[in-house]
Amino acid sequence: MLPRLRTISCCALALCLISGCHRGVKHQLSAVSHFDQGAPVAALAALDKAAELRGAEQEIIATDRAIAALMTGDPATCEAPLRKTRDRLNFLRQTDLREKTRAIVTDDKAVAWSGREFEQRMIDNLLILSSLMGNRQDAFAFANQAMEHVFEDRSTLLPTNAEGHSVKTVGHSELPEQRPTARYSANAFSAYLHAGIRSENPMDQDITANAIRQVGFWNPGPNQSEPSGFGTLSPRGQGVVHVITFVGRVTDWTAERSIPTTSALLLADQILSAVGDHTVPPTVAPVQIAKPVAAFSPQPLVTHARVAGTQERVSATLVDLNQAAHDSYVANRDQQIARAVARRVVKKGAIYAAKDQLAVAGGSGADIVLNLGGIAWEALEKADTRHLQLLPARIEVLQLTLPAGLHQLELSSGAAGERGGKPTEVRVPVIVDDGRNTFVLCFRPHDQLAGNILTSDGTPPVQLQ
Repeated sequence: MLPRLRTISCCALALCLISGCHRGVKHQLSAVSHFDQGAPVAALAALDKAAELRGAEQEIIATDRAIAALMTGDPATCEAPLRKTRDRLNFLRQTDLREKTRAIVTDDKAVAWSGREFEQRMIDNLLILSSLMGNRQDAFAFANQAMEHVFEDRSTLLPTNAEGHSVKTVGHSELPEQRPTARYSANAFSAYLHAGIRSENPMDQDITANAIRQVGFWNPGPNQSEPSGFGTLSPRGQGVVHVITFVGRVTDWTAERSIPTTSALLLADQILSAVGDHTVPPTVAPVQIAKPVAAFSPQPLVTHARVAGTQERVSATLVDLNQAAHDSYVANRDQQIARAVARRVVKKGAIYAAKDQLAVAGGSGADIVLNLGGIAWEALEKADTRHLQLLPARIEVLQLTLPAGLHQLELSSGAAGERGGKPTEVRVPVIVDDGRNTFVLCFRPHDQLAGNILTSDGTPPVQLQ
């Protein structure tokens, strides 16, 4: 009787966990919908409910919550959870053999989520922004830490010698670096924020100039150029206003059926060699992997900014996170396929081993049951589509160099070719200090600015209807 009660209790607990997980996902989807509609307060409430119900992916919920909190004009509550998430992801990047083993017999979701390259960099950037829009106390330290990752990424683009070490020159000849791919483009935002913070110290002009060059290096598109106008680099008696716009929402991920490539099969063979004596068959049926829905972010609208008596400025794209997501998918596609192929081989091998041990005759009832069980086991695999959902699809920036003092900044959204004569969407008071930078953060989930507009000068956020 007792074992039976135990079994019933375990089943009931499992059902409760599954139900809670499904309700947690529902709240996350609700948060996404509210965010898309420009309702960050409702998005926050939904994320709080999701956090209560979901035991896993708390780092995703915490980061999405920080973005929604910024949109509500509350940077003070963002810093601590973002710092905790960053430290947790740094820890999770270590290899865990138990997780790897579980993933071989289940799917990639058995491994704790640690984020893709651009997501990791954006968490660093959100930390900097949260501090800038709050008390600015830790912005300097966060920016320096983010730049350490930027330089680490750049070192991977240098040529290597026979021992695998990075080298810059051979003899007296400078060796060319590889060009960075879009999956690292969030580094451009890290460098931009770093330049803004370091440029306020006249002694850091060399560091500022290097950071500005890093902006151009990590985002070298045909219409891109190194930004101008930072702190003490502006004329005496003037400062710089930086308008940063988070546009749209980053692409979702979906499952894709992919035919294994030769490279993927070679990688799968290496995985199998490490976990057992299985071998990859010459042909493998298509497997499921994760793929971003959108490959880039369309740019029908930009942010217009002006102050009375000055020339209007129009924002330019600094980072396209949809393109970063697509490039990350392309770079890691063979690895995803290889893991899926390795899982399929291990599972089929386990079924064949069970048949051998049980001496199951072909075509018998037991044979059919084991075959069906193997099919069901493979069907349980899910592509790892976990991702930060409230990141922007695109980050736009513009700079205005203005005399020190209080100004009324007029912001609006419209087509890139429009100039003047447009109705002002919102007026934002900004305080400009001599040789300093004032950062303005706004959100444009669709055609119009929404939520709250934050400034780093200590003035209250401007709430939009």
